[in-house]
Amino acid sequence: MLVRNYYHCEECSREWSSVWSAQCDCDCPYCGARYMAPYRSEDA
Repeated sequence: MLVRNYYHCEECSREWSSVWSAQCDCDCPYCGARYMAPYRSEDA
C-alpha cells in the first residue's frame, strides 16, 4: 500500500506532497529544510 503525504515547510512556508510506502518525514524540495513531518496522509 502506498501513502500520499502532504507537507508544509516551516522554514519557507511552501507545500508539497510525496508518495511513500509509509507515513514519514521528508526534506523540503525547495529550501532543503530537514525532517518535515506530514500534516496529512491518505491512501495513494
